[in-house]
Amino acid sequence: MVAAPERIEIDTVDFEVPCRRFTIRATITRDRQLPVVEEFVLRMLAVLDRVSIRRLRTWFGFTEAEIQTVLIDLKGKAQVDIDGDDAMLAPAGRDLFRATPEGGVPRIVEVATLVDHVWFDLVSRNMVPRSRARSVDYLVRLREQPSARELPASFAREAFEANFRDYTRRVARLEDPDSVNIYAVSDVEAGTYSYQSVRAAIELDPVRSALRPRFLAFEEEPSRFHALTLNAVEEWGILSTPETSQTSASEYERLTGDQLVAPILHNKPDVDTWRELLTAPTVPTFRRSVGAAYLDKNINLLSDVVTDLRGIGTEAAEIVWLRPSGTGWGRSRRVAEALQKLKDMLRNIHASEVRTRIAMPRSTHKSVRKSHRRLFDRGELLPQGQMPPNIEILLVDGIAALVNLHLDLGGHSAPVGGLVTDQKRLSRMVERLQPRDSGWESLWEPSSERRDGQKLER
Repeated sequence: MVAAPERIEIDTVDFEVPCRRFTIRATITRDRQLPVVEEFVLRMLAVLDRVSIRRLRTWFGFTEAEIQTVLIDLKGKAQVDIDGDDAMLAPAGRDLFRATPEGGVPRIVEVATLVDHVWFDLVSRNMVPRSRARSVDYLVRLREQPSARELPASFAREAFEANFRDYTRRVARLEDPDSVNIYAVSDVEAGTYSYQSVRAAIELDPVRSALRPRFLAFEEEPSRFHALTLNAVEEWGILSTPETSQTSASEYERLTGDQLVAPILHNKPDVDTWRELLTAPTVPTFRRSVGAAYLDKNINLLSDVVTDLRGIGTEAAEIVWLRPSGTGWGRSRRVAEALQKLKDMLRNIHASEVRTRIAMPRSTHKSVRKSHRRLFDRGELLPQGQMPPNIEILLVDGIAALVNLHLDLGGHSAPVGGLVTDQKRLSRMVERLQPRDSGWESLWEPSSERRDGQKLER
């Protein structure tokens, strides 16, 4: 029996979690391993108690100057005492071994001051890592619990002390978290409110033909973040899928030449169907892909192909993204990351400038039409019926395109398609996505053109 395909990442969603910042001042201790030479000198003294300096020098093969340098350093740290021609462990040196399990490595304990801005989410009331990127409209924003803003500084203090190990590993992400311990918290000051991002991978379960979010950041202790993940799943479930039209299957097949996906558009695929889709052979002008166009694996595939086919050129290049309808598309910073990667790639092969344009079907809800405005130079509404609302196209410079047909799997969308390099099919896409005077509507234009009062170029 052939094993079922494993779960695969089909999309990604970034959730904006309401948080409050607390400035925490604390005293911490850090265990630091001794240098190798010092460690073995101390080990010998711990075993023999008292050793002549000459014997130490002979044992390690040191010169007189070298053994004097080592002993002076250890004596300066109060770990070794010198009595005439003999060396012995000082009390501080013995303490290194008392605090170490039998056979363990002696370590030095350093005391340091910690001052950090720690964010507590207002849903599950746990510490969350700080997001470097600013808040943007197209992410999924979570609701905070009633009265959550009244979270007192005393709660933050107790939670920080009780979950300090979680802070070192998951929040501060220290290189050696187990070597750091908390000694005392001296002050906690409540600060501002804001949103921090938490990413979830949307995974496809081929056996059940269903999608589910997976929160990698919370997998070590899922019960602690149950309220947060439950809130996130509820908000994700509210998002709508692209509509399906009668022409979706035939249009997708015309654009790609792929005959496997269209037949399952109206029938929920079973595990055998997914296995066939995931393992089907590719042809030179069509490479199958599964998952959102902005996932790293798909953007890398597109970028590599465009680089190979375009070569070095000085003319301007254009990236056109036809998004599907529905409110669930592009709820991730991966959209911005994908665009930036493609623009950098085109500039590296000497495109004089790179223009970006997003187009969308008329059925796209008004609440999300301008969500990605900051990412694209232009935004446009297609004429009614110009393209099926559940087809997505990411077209780069007319050279290659990722084309996805969005399948409805019980209220959530699964993008399935591939990379197209066939010139006739690409020419058809360029023609269908080229703005005309009739039926096209501009949602926004480049800022310079808006200042000049110019109309959208056709």
